[in-house]
Amino acid sequence: MSDVHKTIEAVWKIESTRLIAAIARVTHDIGIAEELAQDALVTALEVWPEEGIPDNPGAWLMKAAKRRAIDSLRRGRMLVQKHEEIARELEWQQQRLGDALEHSLDQVIDDDVLRLIFTACHPVLAVEGRIALTLRLIGGRCDEDGQSGAVHHLDGASTNQKL
Repeated sequence: MSDVHKTIEAVWKIESTRLIAAIARVTHDIGIAEELAQDALVTALEVWPEEGIPDNPGAWLMKAAKRRAIDSLRRGRMLVQKHEEIARELEWQQQRLGDALEHSLDQVIDDDVLRLIFTACHPVLAVEGRIALTLRLIGGRCDEDGQSGAVHHLDGASTNQKL
């Protein structure tokens, strides 16, 4: 183990508790504070062998951990903003999809109604039967009073008989 690694280990043993406590005071989360302190230690393990041990290693670790904390807070805020954007986009897309679905259902219903008219007007049926069936199915006519028959001068009994 090199002298730099031994120094980092000694500094970590001395400073880790104070470092975690100070970061926990800022973040209000001991778990996050431990992670940030360990990230600072990893950074020290990467940087100090190349650049040398700083004059105040404890302050260097605190500064590195605070920078990580700030980055984490910024990342968290950005994540919240992105989630809000995605939620707005999904809401907009759902609205468009709902409108498109409603429009397509209207078209399907119109096609179904047209198909029903053609069925009711099939040439196999007598003309009076076609009229009565069309009025009953499409127009909602033909009650006990024989409204559909009255429209075409048919009595209710003969209209119902034709149906």
